[in-house]
Amino acid sequence: MQTNLLSYSDADKQKARLELAKIRADIYDKQKYSELLCNGIEALKEYKDADVILLYFPTRSEPDISPLADIARRDGKKIAFPISVTKDCTLDFRLVSSLDELETGAYGIREPRADAKRATLSGRTLCIVPALAVDADGYRLGYGKGYYDRFLSAFKGNTVVAIHSSLVCERLPRNDTDIPVKTIITETGAIRLK
Repeated sequence: MQTNLLSYSDADKQKARLELAKIRADIYDKQKYSELLCNGIEALKEYKDADVILLYFPTRSEPDISPLADIARRDGKKIAFPISVTKDCTLDFRLVSSLDELETGAYGIREPRADAKRATLSGRTLCIVPALAVDADGYRLGYGKGYYDRFLSAFKGNTVVAIHSSLVCERLPRNDTDIPVKTIITETGAIRLK
């Protein structure tokens, strides 16, 4: 696996966030790279076998994987986006049939309305997990609130991070509550993790 050789100790989490956010902000042609990530996810066996796809709406210069919503619906899959439950930093995935059903929610991120039907999750659910960066073991660096790690601790389906190859590091800071993903998709292809 090719990585950018950046490595951070567990004490360097804030430094890592600042440096990696700068790298991500400087990525050129974000639309083309987002398209390549969507194509890479669509080609995965885990995508083809999934009946529900858990997506997120991009923020903070994240790649735009929202076109997968239309692709997945065309492929006969259900799609869901998270509602951020701020009182306990958890995620509640709700089904939508269109991006038009999303509204501005917590942290200014578009999410389903509170009355949207809750998604039923199983081993055939594929979760696309956001990340500022990911390392060679599948550990992500997020924004520090732990929403996805709480969710993934009980999730039985498959997990994918879609990210630019320059943000795949040798090692990122981690702790006992961090949950690694199973697959990384970059603009150059898939990286499957043990």
